[in-house]
Amino acid sequence: MHTIHLIVVGSAQESWQTEAFLQYFLRLKPFAKIQVTELPDERESPTVPVSRLRAREAEAILRQIPKNAIKIALDETGRELTSQGWAHFLTQEGENGTPLVFIMGGANGLDENLRKQAHHVFSLGKHTMPHILARIVLIEQLYRAETILQGKTYHR
Repeated sequence: MHTIHLIVVGSAQESWQTEAFLQYFLRLKPFAKIQVTELPDERESPTVPVSRLRAREAEAILRQIPKNAIKIALDETGRELTSQGWAHFLTQEGENGTPLVFIMGGANGLDENLRKQAHHVFSLGKHTMPHILARIVLIEQLYRAETILQGKTYHR
């Protein structure tokens, strides 16, 4: 059973967002030990540069990551995976029980230092989407990958 920890900045603003995420969270639970940590997003201010906001979020994220975890940053500059690729990744990286920590920044993206510290940087696509929707896409892909590994019919 994989150990998956999602560290995300921001929270759902509408009930459909929470419901969609929860649906896949509950579907994923039989296949993985899953934990989600929501961190508050840093609010933009005319006196604080965006780079400083990202750095503050990165500091908060780093405090949540266990030392032995494999850090996976989600960022538009990352490598895209197919659903089969996600399944292969989970098999390669998560089979020995090492926690997989998926990191998703807020509206301003991820701090460069955090991307550099990540073991992997993946993208959910080249298009821009709200980060709450990206969170739903991520958990759906993790669920899909687990069903592929378990030979379930969901992916067919």
